[in-house]
Amino acid sequence: MEDLIFEYKRSLKEARKMYKHFKEIDPVKLTAKQSSDKKLISSMISDLEYTIEWLEKGRQPGAKRGYDRRDSYKRMLIKDPKIIETFSKDINKESDEEVSSWDLERINDALSVLTNREKEIFLLNKVQLYSYEEIADVLGVSKSTVQTNMKRAENKMMKRQGESLFCLA
Repeated sequence: MEDLIFEYKRSLKEARKMYKHFKEIDPVKLTAKQSSDKKLISSMISDLEYTIEWLEKGRQPGAKRGYDRRDSYKRMLIKDPKIIETFSKDINKESDEEVSSWDLERINDALSVLTNREKEIFLLNKVQLYSYEEIADVLGVSKSTVQTNMKRAENKMMKRQGESLFCLA
């Protein structure tokens, strides 16, 4: 990337030298070809400056409102969107023992009382082993929101465990 920026800067320097030559000539004395060359070189300089700024800053130059830095980009999950559906199928794949169908039913029953957001946070924390801070960054929410949702999910699951028919068997 540094080589690319260097090449663009070198091209910008050469374009400015060419433009300086046309700038020294009185605009009235310029021929039609020289006038069009001056406009073309000016356009090249503008494009090169724009590209260099984009490469150096890593964001669109001249963005007044910073729309490219808003929370919508932070809220995008890089995770598999089917994580909740596949959770019961993939649980404990690393261990030697298989999860019984009874255990899968109990897991699905416990997760059924949670909202989608609570499931997502719970699974990211307990299955994917993300910290509260990492989950907050991924989802674009505050750490306290993650903590609240985790506590709420745990409470709902504990309450469900006490009421569930699976506990009676």
